[in-house]
Amino acid sequence: MTELFMQIIAHTPLWVWVVLIILIKRGVALMRDNKVSLGRSLIMPAIFIIWGLDKIATKFNFPIQLAVVYIIFMMLGAIVSLFMYRHKIYYTENGSLIQGGSVFPITIMLTNFIVKYCLNVLLATQSMLYGNFIFNLIYGIISGFTVGLLFGGIIKTIKQKYQIRF
Repeated sequence: MTELFMQIIAHTPLWVWVVLIILIKRGVALMRDNKVSLGRSLIMPAIFIIWGLDKIATKFNFPIQLAVVYIIFMMLGAIVSLFMYRHKIYYTENGSLIQGGSVFPITIMLTNFIVKYCLNVLLATQSMLYGNFIFNLIYGIISGFTVGLLFGGIIKTIKQKYQIRF
C-alpha cells in the first residue's frame, strides 16, 4: 500500500502540486476578512473547469454526454453553494467591499481538489474507465457538482457588489 501511495505521489505532475499550493494559500487568505476581488475569485473555478473539460474533450469516449451532465451538475452545485453562502457577510471599508472570512472557501476548494485528484488517479490506474459510459456519467456528476460549489460565493459577491453600487 505504501509503495502504491509513493507511486501515485511520484507520478503526479508538478503543476498539480502548484495548484494545491495556490488553493491552500487562497483558502487561508479567505479565512480572514479581505477586500473583494472578482478576478482572484475566478482563478480557481477556471483552473478546475479547464482541468475537467480538457480531460472530458480529450480522454473520455462519451464527451458530449459527459459535458452535458457536467454542465447540469455544475449549475446544481452552484445552487447548493448559493444556499451554503446565504449568510456570507459583506461590509464596506474605505470605499471597498470587504467579505467576511470563512472556512467555506478552503473547504470547498480542497474538497474539489481531492475529488478531482482521486478521480484522476483512478483513471490513471484504470484507463478502461474512459470507455465506460456509467463511469463517464459519474465523472460528470461529481466533477460538475464540485466545480459548481465554487460559484456560490462568487455569485453572492457579484450580487453584493451590484447592490452597493446603487
